[in-house]
Amino acid sequence: MTCARCCCVMHMLVVPGYVRILTGLGKTYLRHPSLASACALRHLTRQPARPYFRVSQAPFLLHLAFVPSRPLGPSHSQLTTTTHCPLPRVTKAFISTSPARPDSLPSRMGQKKPFERLPQDVNPTNYALRLQPDLDKFTFTGKEVISVQVQKATGKVVLNSVDITIATATFRAENETKELSTSDIQFNKENETVTLSFPSDLPTGAGELTLEFAGELNDKMKGFYRSKYTSPDGQDRFCAVTQFEATDARRAFPCWDEPARKATFDVTLVVPKDRVALSNMNVVEEKPVPSRSDLREVRYARTPVMSTYLLAFVVGEYDYVEGRDADGVTVRVYTPVGKSEQGKFALEVAVKTLPFYKEYFKIPYPLPKIDLIAIADFAAGAMENWGLVTYRETALLIDPENSSSHAKQWVALVVGHELAHQWFGNLVTMEWWTHLWLNEGFASWIEYLCVDFCLPEYDIWTQFVSTDYTGALKLDALKNSHPIEVPVGHPDEVDEIFDTISYSKGASVIRMLHDFIGDEDFRKGMNLYLTKFMFTFLFQDFRKGMNLYLTKFMYKNTFTEDLWASLGEASGKPVDKIMSTWTKQMGFPVLEVSATQEGTSRVLKIKQSKFCAEGPSEDDSSLWMVPVSISTSQSPATAVKTLLLDQRETTVTIDNVKPDDWVKLNPGTVGFYRTQYSAEMLDRLLPAIKDQSLPPRDRLGIQNDLFALAKSGVASTVDILRVMEAFVNESNYTVWSDLSANIASLATLLSGTDCYPQFKLFVQDLFKLVGEKLGWEPKDGEGHLDAMLRSIVLSHLGKYGHQATIAEANQRLEEHISGTRTLAADLRGPVYATVLRHGDEKTYEKLLDLLRKADLHEEKVRILRSLGSVSQPELIQRVLEFALSSEVRSQDTVFVIGGATSSLKGRELAWKFVQDRWDELHTRYQGGFLLARLVQFSTSGFVEEVRAREVEDFFKLHPAPAAERTVQQSCENIRLNAAWLARDAASISDYLSTRARL
Repeated sequence: MTCARCCCVMHMLVVPGYVRILTGLGKTYLRHPSLASACALRHLTRQPARPYFRVSQAPFLLHLAFVPSRPLGPSHSQLTTTTHCPLPRVTKAFISTSPARPDSLPSRMGQKKPFERLPQDVNPTNYALRLQPDLDKFTFTGKEVISVQVQKATGKVVLNSVDITIATATFRAENETKELSTSDIQFNKENETVTLSFPSDLPTGAGELTLEFAGELNDKMKGFYRSKYTSPDGQDRFCAVTQFEATDARRAFPCWDEPARKATFDVTLVVPKDRVALSNMNVVEEKPVPSRSDLREVRYARTPVMSTYLLAFVVGEYDYVEGRDADGVTVRVYTPVGKSEQGKFALEVAVKTLPFYKEYFKIPYPLPKIDLIAIADFAAGAMENWGLVTYRETALLIDPENSSSHAKQWVALVVGHELAHQWFGNLVTMEWWTHLWLNEGFASWIEYLCVDFCLPEYDIWTQFVSTDYTGALKLDALKNSHPIEVPVGHPDEVDEIFDTISYSKGASVIRMLHDFIGDEDFRKGMNLYLTKFMFTFLFQDFRKGMNLYLTKFMYKNTFTEDLWASLGEASGKPVDKIMSTWTKQMGFPVLEVSATQEGTSRVLKIKQSKFCAEGPSEDDSSLWMVPVSISTSQSPATAVKTLLLDQRETTVTIDNVKPDDWVKLNPGTVGFYRTQYSAEMLDRLLPAIKDQSLPPRDRLGIQNDLFALAKSGVASTVDILRVMEAFVNESNYTVWSDLSANIASLATLLSGTDCYPQFKLFVQDLFKLVGEKLGWEPKDGEGHLDAMLRSIVLSHLGKYGHQATIAEANQRLEEHISGTRTLAADLRGPVYATVLRHGDEKTYEKLLDLLRKADLHEEKVRILRSLGSVSQPELIQRVLEFALSSEVRSQDTVFVIGGATSSLKGRELAWKFVQDRWDELHTRYQGGFLLARLVQFSTSGFVEEVRAREVEDFFKLHPAPAAERTVQQSCENIRLNAAWLARDAASISDYLSTRARL
């Protein structure tokens, strides 16, 4: 339901029994004690109401339409248990007797497809699944015997199925010998369902549904698909792998493919006897296939109760390295044949990570083994399948000689992320995709906690601020952002929310909450939450516990509110009220702060309002409950004052502050908000940036906030250029990383202007001193972060035309190619990009030759993403055509095209290329997140209104539902850039020109 002011329709699921209405800012749920499902109703109230009412009739869907009886204020209305509402007036109500499913409302994004979740008449409890892939014909056959509970006599069974042919379908009730069979099998391609219509009703109680089916090992990197790899003897071969999240298990076998429809799985694979065959559980039996001497049958132990999207199987050729964690859990990392050495780093991280999470959650890892496997063709970074985690090669494999420091760090983070899901997501699973953010946001937060434990030298929490926190702020300031919790219905909508808001904003607000309630209470609450909603058996008592679980907890998946309740209980703080303001409404606040000195005290006036990328909004009534911390120059790293800002503005007094001392909000850059200081407060902070007495996260935060304020028109862009110059002595990698991202934004803005040459000189001057200090070769005592900083510095000096850097890059590339001196892995990215940007066709051919000879996929990707750095239009066009050639894997094509957008001419050509080849690209990536990434890369860098209209017009004619929000965000960014350029171009040009003359 939208706000009552809009006169929209509210849909209520009403089921027999006592129903509880749960309301909160932005969303309302109807919860029934025996049916844990939810219906999203937005914008109702800030103060949760908890009415109960009893329903005795069959399930029905109640539709209510509201119009306001009088204007609503900022606090909206409260829904009460009475038959009328005091503010919104019920004008229409009717009952639909069709089965009602929660979360079936269209989302706010455009015109969404109507959608209903699967009926509850029949529920699975176990799948006995037998699959036989054919790696030559790229097909598979399967048979499944699904143990079901028929809740209500029905002649129709509706499951999810897509791109599968069902040959036979039979049903047998428990304790019956007679089978019901049907040939009335109707597929609904739009809804991705199949309806089995039997000649008579299935009786209530237990039974078995048996299906025989066949499908294709597709090349779409989803469902049960094929992945191409090269054997050690140079032959092209294929393996069969799976990627089921979010809604693609239905491409491998007919199933109830919804996260709340949990069951156990008994998997059997029939595979070539010379291939490795893996699934979620350990192997319990292997035997030859009597009729086929070249095949073997592999049977795996029964899985825990889990969602379909977590099932996995892999058939191919692999080596592995093995270890055991402190609790005896077997950990294996599977690699391409002959490359087991490249799995050792991930194995070391995984062996440390499992006990870390066991100690953190106070719950042991519940499976006997965990496999991590590198897949050659893989759309995402990794997938947390329970007991069998799949990864891109670049997210798992590390070559001790040829992998960069950044690659090692990435592998550590991804391993930490996916193993966190073994508890948070697998053991306890969201009820529906609306709550996806809780899975991904939490894992995106705790992966940093894990890496900080395993590899403290990475200073990973400072990197979180630049990698996740600031990126989330940037996206969430747009009008076309979305709340963390997004109502999701049709499967087409799911991929859209695998984005920066779900991952990075989710992680950022969890980090803020963790800081607010403290680590001890946070851990206590996490244990309470996981214990309450985990399955209730020990592994050795599997069958008995399984029955207990299925009987007692079949529908008890979790909602976001369940976690808040656990954390609130552990901490005694109003977690639900606080977090509702962050998850159920879009955006975040900016805190305007000014100060006056009163004796030895500093009095701060703090006011919150919504931060908007286009500038302040006069009529916005958004309000957050903001945990605010304050530090001073006497206590730069530790807060001297904390408060919860739950109103529009407040006054705070800080004692023992000298007149010349600085005062700063948000020490550690933990709170998810921007800070706008008065001129006097900012002037006191700038010297602390120059002398680095402010901690790195705070130096980074001040710069990033000021940059965002300048981009929105609140501050001057010239002022941010002056502040950037204060960082000339900066030594911290992460601070430079964040500065570099903002410099890239300015470069995009100015690349078509007359002052761009002066801007390039500005960047050279900014990086020159730190470049001279670092040099090209590592020095004694340097570590991981120094190597990463060197890469950033050399990249920028090369990109913006520093002649000495360009010459050295060319020399080192020639030495690398000739074998005279191998180029260090940390230098390859900056060298490749630099020589290509300032080179010619011969340079391009040299890099193509390196690409074709490279064996490590990380090296291939490094070169592929550098190719677009070329400057000549004809070479840019060659790169774009090459991106769609057979030499580039589908998973990498998007990033090759994206690499070409690093220049003005490249952006123009890449966008034209995407339009010209749209049918091919859309067919390849339809329904996946890579399509959204492609749209973002090819459209968001323009700075002219005419381009925004061009993008809009194109996608009106070529709809892309999975990228619809991305299209809107790109057009908004284009218009923001155009406004920014019109507003500040003259002053920027004057400043850069004056500076160049000095």
